[in-house]
This record gives sequence, structure tokens and C-alpha cells, in this order.
Amino acid sequence: MKNLWYYIMRVYLKIGLFFLHKKITVTGKENIPKKGAVLFIANHQNALIDAILIPTTNKREIHFLTRASAFNGILITRFLSSLNMIPVYRIRDGIRTIEKNIAIFNQCFEILKNEGAIEIFAEGNHDLKRQIRPLKKGFARIILGTLQKYPDLKIQIVPVGFNYDSHLNFPSSVSIHYGKPILANKYINVENPDVRFSKIINEVSLALKKLTLHIEDSTNYDEVITKLNVLKVDYTNLDEVNKLVKNIEVNPSQLIIKENNFNWLTPIHLLTKLNSIFPLLIWRYLKSSINDIVFTNTYRFALIITLFPLFYLIQAGIVYYIFNLKYALIYLVSCVILGVISTKTMRVNL
Repeated sequence: MKNLWYYIMRVYLKIGLFFLHKKITVTGKENIPKKGAVLFIANHQNALIDAILIPTTNKREIHFLTRASAFNGILITRFLSSLNMIPVYRIRDGIRTIEKNIAIFNQCFEILKNEGAIEIFAEGNHDLKRQIRPLKKGFARIILGTLQKYPDLKIQIVPVGFNYDSHLNFPSSVSIHYGKPILANKYINVENPDVRFSKIINEVSLALKKLTLHIEDSTNYDEVITKLNVLKVDYTNLDEVNKLVKNIEVNPSQLIIKENNFNWLTPIHLLTKLNSIFPLLIWRYLKSSINDIVFTNTYRFALIITLFPLFYLIQAGIVYYIFNLKYALIYLVSCVILGVISTKTMRVNL
């Protein structure tokens, strides 16, 4: 029953992501092991959206390591747990809560022992910057602990790179790159472990840098991003954007600025907004109260899968009450069509 609930929610969330993003491009699916113990390790730029893009773009049933502060209340805890989310405690959550991670790590050991899959954001936090930050040791400790308990188990690491054209605006596009699996056993000495885990951390970090835009030059980071935005670069096109970054450093005078053409579907976009006026007003109010802007698309996504469909159903009910079922169904279908056209054809202003 739990697995059925997980798969139902995965389909529902996938539909929500379809209406959140203009385009979702996935490459490297052939690198995902069909069975066996797997750690999906990804860069982290877009809060909860990163977390749900991995299980909705591959067939493995995945467990998520999620910061413990999200488990706020009995009902929320039960709901998140039903989706295979596992709380991870940090020092900021209190010194004593760190002890709870022992039980969490043991849970991860058993998931991997049963040839399950776990998703980890090894950078330890999210950030809008387009670069791979230093990786934490947590994932390596999980691997070491699992191999100490089950030394014959093979554990694969699949690096995952996210590339968004915009983290905050709508409708954004994203490309997801699954890298070639890394056999973790090669980098872990069970009997005499390197507590710094230098080799495996360096290997995974290098893999992630190849799968996403990584601007190494932190000193001139803002300048590079400004130039890329002026050029209206497609951040989801990894090869193109990496070439542009090199050209900006070598010969910026040869770069060509792309022009925007008029969008002939603007009237349809306006009609869609008019049809969604009340949810959009609520979103405008809610958006102004978001403390951490990295969660902007997370809140937007939450409204897309809850408030917007509820509003359309209420309006369809009104149409049914005034007219009949036929017109109510026509209205609902029209809402879906307008939503698809707007999501897939609107432009994002960076």
C-alpha cells in the first residue's frame, strides 16, 4: 500500500512539475542502474524542486535525506515519511539532536543493504550560485558505515547535475544530467578508512562539475553571470553555456547578443492570467512573505498542485450550477489547454 501511495504521488508531482516548467530535459538515463544499491548525489540550487525532480525522472524508488526542520508536526511528519523522506539533523537543530542521526544512518545502511536508492545533496545546503560548493562528508560516512556492516555489498554513486535557466521566475526550464556511475567501494578502505574521505569527495565533486555549469572564478562570478544574462544564454544547454564562459574570459568582444522576438501568444497568456486571477493574487501576497528566495519555486509549485486546480474545480462547479455538466467539462478542459499553452510558450525574464 505504501509503494502504491508513493507511485501515485510521483505521478501527481510529475504533472505539477510539467505545469511549473516550460521544458524539462533529461540526459544520461542509461547511466542509472536498474537494480542494486545506489546513491544519487546532486548539486542543490532550487530547494524542494531539486529533490522531486530526481524521483520523477527515473524509475527507481528513492529515499530522500531531508533537513529535519521540515518535519514540523505529526501530520507533516507522517506525510513526508510516506514519501520516503528521512530527516537529517544538523548542529543548528541542537547538539542533542545529532545523536538521532545514528538511527538515521542505520536506516540508510539497511536501505542500501536491500539494494535501495537514496538521494543526497552533498553540498549540505542550497544556493542560487551556479557552481559546485565543497561537499560534506555525510554521504561518504553512510557508504563507510554500510560497507563495514555489509562488506560484500556493491554501492554505486550516480552524480546528477541540475541546470536551470531561472531559479526564481516562471515558467523556468531545467536540464537534468545523470552521470556515469561511480563504484564507491573503490574509494573506501573499510579496515583503515580515511576519515577525511578525500578521494571519494574529490571524485564526486569532479563528476558534478562536468554535469552542471560550474563557474570556478568566485572573484569575478557576478561579472560572468551578468555577461551571460546580457547574452540571454540558455543555461540548460550545458555545452553551449560552458563554451560561452570560456569565450567571455578569452575574447568578450566576439560575443553576439541574441534578440528577443515578439511573442504572438501573449493574448492567450493574458487570458490564462485573467482566468486564474484569484490564485495569482494569493501568490503575489505569499511571494512577498518568503524569507528565503531559494524557496520561491517551491511555494509556487505547492500552489500549482493545490490552489490552482481547486480554484478551477470551484469555477467549474459554478458553471455546472448555472448551465450544465457539458459546459462545466468544457471549461475544465479549456483551463488545462490554456495552462499548457501558457506554460510552454511564455518567456522567462532573467
